[in-house]
Amino acid sequence: MVFTTALVAGWRPATDPFITATLTFADHPDGTEYIARVMHKNAADAATHRELGFYDGWGTVTRQLAELTEIAEAG
Repeated sequence: MVFTTALVAGWRPATDPFITATLTFADHPDGTEYIARVMHKNAADAATHRELGFYDGWGTVTRQLAELTEIAEAG
């Protein structure tokens, strides 16, 4: 899965793009391997993203995704 802030409606270039992210999912002996890679246009934007709680936020998303998956499998 890939998403970006580099484009806006109508596939037009954004005036101030922030990130492009790729999420990959693969089989793993313990379930599913989930890798999130986020690319910033520069080190200052990466630092800002970190200060905004990037790691905690993505960790929360990962936990929530795992919980939903476990509920669906148990259902």
